[in-house]
Amino acid sequence: MKTFSITDAGIIREMNQDYYFSSDTAVGNLPNLFIVADGMGGHKAGDYASRHTIERVVASVSRNGGDEPVSIIKEAINKANEILVAESREDETKSGMGTTLVIGTIIGNKLFVANIGDSRLYIVGSTEPIRQITRDHSLV
Repeated sequence: MKTFSITDAGIIREMNQDYYFSSDTAVGNLPNLFIVADGMGGHKAGDYASRHTIERVVASVSRNGGDEPVSIIKEAINKANEILVAESREDETKSGMGTTLVIGTIIGNKLFVANIGDSRLYIVGSTEPIRQITRDHSLV
C-alpha cells in the first residue's frame, strides 16, 4: 500500500482549515489509520475544530483496547464530538465551530470507513476508474 497526504487552501479561502493524520503503522489496535478533517469555512474556529478533532480521535483510538474497528472508530468520533460541542458552548470565540471528518482503516482486504459532512473518500485502483465511496452530509 502506498500512502500520500497533502492539503491546500485552494483559491477561495485565505486560511487552510484542513487537517489530516496518516499512519500506515498501528495506532492502538488498528493496523493503520487515515483521517481528514476540514473546518467549516466561514464559521468560527474551523481550523481549531479540525485539528483538535483529529488529535482527539487519534488519542481515543490509541487508548481503546477493543478489537472491533467499527466500535473503535465510532467511540472515538463520539468522544471527540462531545468535547468539541462542549467547547463550542463554553467559549464564545468557538461558538458554532465545526468540522467535517472522514476516517478509514484497512484490515486485511477490508476498508472500514466513517464520514461526517462533505469530506470524501475515494478508491483509486490501477484498473478501475476513481470511485467516491462516501456520501456527503451537506445541505449545500
